[in-house]
Amino acid sequence: MRIKNLLLPSVLNASDLSAPAYGQDSQAFLQTAKEMWTLILEQFNLLYNLRTYPIGIPSLLSYKGVQLNPLGSLRIIEMKSSASAFWMMVAFSLIGLVIGSLYFALIASVTSTADIKSKIKQFPGQIVQCFVLSIILFGALLILSIPAICLISSLVMFLPSLGSLPLVIFGLMLVWVLMPMAFSPHGIFADQFKATTAIANSIKLVRPLISIVGLFFTVLIMLGYGLDFLWSTPDPDSWMLMVGIFGHAFISSSLIAASFVFYNNGMKWLQVVIPDVNTGKQKILS
Repeated sequence: MRIKNLLLPSVLNASDLSAPAYGQDSQAFLQTAKEMWTLILEQFNLLYNLRTYPIGIPSLLSYKGVQLNPLGSLRIIEMKSSASAFWMMVAFSLIGLVIGSLYFALIASVTSTADIKSKIKQFPGQIVQCFVLSIILFGALLILSIPAICLISSLVMFLPSLGSLPLVIFGLMLVWVLMPMAFSPHGIFADQFKATTAIANSIKLVRPLISIVGLFFTVLIMLGYGLDFLWSTPDPDSWMLMVGIFGHAFISSSLIAASFVFYNNGMKWLQVVIPDVNTGKQKILS
């Protein structure tokens, strides 16, 4: 489901308006911009919104713009209006959040000793808390990104020799700010915390263990993305890609399960170090 025909004319029109600023290189800029945006919009798929963050089902082919498969080429649906495209994105995001919540709930149930039937009863409340957590994280990203984008744009404009250095610095700062919230989803699914309580306890857990947590997530990311190169080796129209999809699913689920084990052990340690860590603890369901 694409929005190429919907957005490409507006994007190219914006490029035409900004081209005079490049002087003699304006034609080259227009050609490059046209090729780049055409390629991006050809590969963009509204169904990518089924892969939600931070809670969602990992996908090997997400954001890769694959248009072929062993059965042939995919059917392409071009959206006709901005309103329909927007509501499709919202609908797919909500569906992705629900199935992602179920995926995390199942992993949490196999990494703990709790009864799976009681976990299922708490699932509706966990979906609500996941939605709240997503809104909180999106708001935090928005608040951090707006001033950062303005600053980076100014630096790139007046100091072009810096290249991508401002973006790298902003990325590192973003990781430093958001890392203490890394175990917020785990609190919702493993301990049935409300979103705000899960964030607070995640910060309490990560702060004294920042170096260990940083190393742990670095290893997880390197394993996950490193093996993705192996799983993506077959061509999109080869049946061998199914092996890569199942391999990616197995490894991704194992890494998420490992993070739940780390969280469970970390919370046990934290309760010994800070006995009142559960003060104000509120369960989603009694």
